[in-house]
Amino acid sequence: MEGLEVVTFTHRDRHLPMPSSPIVRRFPPANSLAAGAVSLIGLAMLALVAVSPVAAQDAPEADVPAATPDVGWRVRVALPLDAAGVERIVAELTAIAGGETGPGLPRGDRRTVVLEWDADDNDGAATEFEEALRLARAIAKPALRPLRVVGFVRGSLRGHAVLPLLSCDALFVHPAASIGDAATSERGADGDESIVASYRAIAARRALFAPAVAEALVRPSLELVQATTLDGKRRFVSGEELIELRRQGEGWREDVWAAAGEPLVIAAARLRDSRIATQSVESIDQVRRSLELAELKSVGESMIGAAAVGTLLDINGVISTDRVRRWELNLINSAEKGAVNMWVVSIDSPGGNLGGSVQLAGTLSTVAPPIRRVVGYVSGQTLGDASVIAVACRPLYIHPDSRLGGPGAKFIRSDDLDDLGAAIERIAVDASRPLAIVRGLLDPSLEVHRYTHRRTGEVRYATGEEFESAAEEADADVWQRGDRLDLSEGLSATEAVELGLAEGVADSLNEVAGLVGLAEVPAPLAPRGVIHFVEWLGSLTGVAVFLLLVGLMTLSIEVGAPGLSFPGFISMLCFSLYFWIQFLNGTAEWLEILAFALGVICIGIEIFLLPGVGVFGIGGLCLLVLGVVLTSQTFVIPRNAYQYEQLTRNLWLVVASFGAVAVGLAILRIFLPHTRFMRDLALEAPADEWLERSERLADFEYLADQVGVAATPLMPSGRVKFGEDLIQVVTDGNPVAAGQSVRVIRVMGNRVVVTPLE
Repeated sequence: MEGLEVVTFTHRDRHLPMPSSPIVRRFPPANSLAAGAVSLIGLAMLALVAVSPVAAQDAPEADVPAATPDVGWRVRVALPLDAAGVERIVAELTAIAGGETGPGLPRGDRRTVVLEWDADDNDGAATEFEEALRLARAIAKPALRPLRVVGFVRGSLRGHAVLPLLSCDALFVHPAASIGDAATSERGADGDESIVASYRAIAARRALFAPAVAEALVRPSLELVQATTLDGKRRFVSGEELIELRRQGEGWREDVWAAAGEPLVIAAARLRDSRIATQSVESIDQVRRSLELAELKSVGESMIGAAAVGTLLDINGVISTDRVRRWELNLINSAEKGAVNMWVVSIDSPGGNLGGSVQLAGTLSTVAPPIRRVVGYVSGQTLGDASVIAVACRPLYIHPDSRLGGPGAKFIRSDDLDDLGAAIERIAVDASRPLAIVRGLLDPSLEVHRYTHRRTGEVRYATGEEFESAAEEADADVWQRGDRLDLSEGLSATEAVELGLAEGVADSLNEVAGLVGLAEVPAPLAPRGVIHFVEWLGSLTGVAVFLLLVGLMTLSIEVGAPGLSFPGFISMLCFSLYFWIQFLNGTAEWLEILAFALGVICIGIEIFLLPGVGVFGIGGLCLLVLGVVLTSQTFVIPRNAYQYEQLTRNLWLVVASFGAVAVGLAILRIFLPHTRFMRDLALEAPADEWLERSERLADFEYLADQVGVAATPLMPSGRVKFGEDLIQVVTDGNPVAAGQSVRVIRVMGNRVVVTPLE
């Protein structure tokens, strides 16, 4: 038609919710109110633009970057299901969940997979229950939680091939499709109790099919009715519940889906009308458009057959922002090189920085190609915020003697958790971990309870407030609240596995490597060589203590005999290495280093410039102790049991270090009196005849303006030889080394004051 302008519109936002999607109840995110406020502000801004056409016309057209189209995946389900077919489907789903994601998928978004049941040629009635159950459980297992699995059925689907549909997040059907008669292969039987329980349990996990519908699929003797009350609410009832409802005789309308003794078969129209199916579509391409996907890709053989090649990230010691940044850079470099497809993370840390831990956990929970899996292993302690890093890995294995969570090096405040609540929630969702338990490990004050569904046995973990806000009034009555989980001291390995925070227990990293398909423990990430060497040196037990002892002892020798240089150089080297190790471990900051340096300076002032036990001496010693103590920990004031234990240990370390230095110097003085260093460190006692002669001299006026040679270091007192006389003197404040010439500048009785000659 002439004059008709045709305009093509393109979605700029490819992340809209799926139309008419089934409602799945979940605990609301912590930032739901903030999101609502942002939405209201956005609507207001749109309204202002709508009522201002002139401004809109005059405004220059902005360069809006085109959004990268989303890409989904297509996996065909061959009927009837057999062992090989199920293994193939699981392998493809696993590859999609942990490997190739396709262009345009933002990090952390769930990948959409369309499972296509083509029942035109084979209805799947010959499918064995065990194979169908294996596929249904695989779809619902934690490792595949990054996937949004959408089922699409063509034709008449029968037998146990129906069971995996119950594990899907959403369902699309062809207008001529139908599903049901799951017990067709067991005609004459009324459904084995274990089979019925499996159907109900699988249905309860996704809430796509009501448990009553799932049971009726496999139990033909049940009469299934969809009851509609006067207020328009609909629910499925069967068995004794249906009998009781009819006995009450209250106002409601019933729609019989299956009469007693007849197999339940549900047509596409009824699936759509009951909202079990999201939409009725003619083709797989319509499914793609409804999901707003630009393309449905197929899984290639290379994605499934690639051998596992890993690299090891060893997280030990305190978590700090600098260390997290360095670890992330190393991980990213390993992925960009393309030589590995798996990260293995070994964790032994007391935490120390909640923001850094959440940042690293976010990286580990949302891997992108070519990395397919992130395997975690708790080899030692994983305390405080370090537990977030551990639960972000999937799968996670724990040493039998290790614990997950508990008081750590960083006291976590409720405000910190609120600020990072959305990020922590996303990590828990991506890693398929119970959010309430993850938060409870970080904040033991949260009262986390186990809630069990009275009919289906489904288990949820939540705080009381979360559960009350998420559960409807009618639904809340069927949930039984259990005892509060004790998370104050963390979880043992067995408890972590039972609560869904870990996949298993392993005695060593070698065992973990075997469990995930690696021939041996992978090589560690390759950071800069010097940093790697220093971190390795710091991981050795007692190295830091040894460096501290040697540094203090050589510093004492240098102070006792200034100008020797070699002890001072050794002391500087030991302290530099000591602080570098602590800095790389995340416990040393510039404040601690400054306190230590000021302590040394103050002690030097006390000895060389202002002799006597005074403010500089005591203050310098306190600063020295403070610097060493703070260097060994991440906190200033302890606030939990772990921090009190650390502070006590560090104080004893300082006391023991100073004691060891004193004992060491005494031993050296006794056994090595004639070495150059020890001879210069301590004043050598003069011969008795010189001592007796000098003590008889009471008047030293004759020494005025005379020049002598220092027989001992003058710091500031010591002895000077004037001819044959050995006289006790003091300096005017300047230190004098042994052998240096001095001049007498003042004589007051038996007090002789000298000054060094230039």
